Amino acid sequence: MTVEKNSRSPLVARLISAILHPLIVAPVTFVILLCHTEIGRTKMVLLFGLVIIAIVVVPLLSVVHLKRRGRTASLDVPERANRINPFLISILGYFIVWALLKLTGAPQPVTVLMWIYTTNTAIATFITHYWKISIHGMALGGPIAALGWVVSPGFYWVAIAAPLIVYSRVKLKAHSIAQVICGFLLGFLLTLIQLAIIL
Repeated sequence: MTVEKNSRSPLVARLISAILHPLIVAPVTFVILLCHTEIGRTKMVLLFGLVIIAIVVVPLLSVVHLKRRGRTASLDVPERANRINPFLISILGYFIVWALLKLTGAPQPVTVLMWIYTTNTAIATFITHYWKISIHGMALGGPIAALGWVVSPGFYWVAIAAPLIVYSRVKLKAHSIAQVICGFLLGFLLTLIQLAIIL
């Protein structure tokens, strides 16, 4: 029984890590924000297309490029030093799409969140030069803060998922407990501070 339980643990950890992956959490967050605004369906689809380019396509392509060149073992880029370039490319993508969202008259919460992705990733990049902070943690904490502030305080309760991401990333030996907790708290607090200043 113990052997069976232990053999399933990495599978459960991988499943949690996949479900709460930044490339999953971010699109869901923007969909909820867009649905909370009063814009037409056509414009909503167009804006979401722009957002997807920034938060999914650009980061994914940069990591796939690293993988093909043999510079990373997986799409999560476990090697701290190799994370810098994909982060910088993502920051550029976020910034460009943020500017396009501003030009197209996107709802303010959407443009603000894109800006927050830009600044939070910049801070994460700086930290990554010295310490492997958890992007899974940041990418969960930030959206929870954003949805709780903009849509409904009820979204703050999603923070109960934080122990799950801590468990999964530590179980998969991707991060230490401190790296995941600090990532979550940093994403959450940075997002709240910027929302309080801008909105």
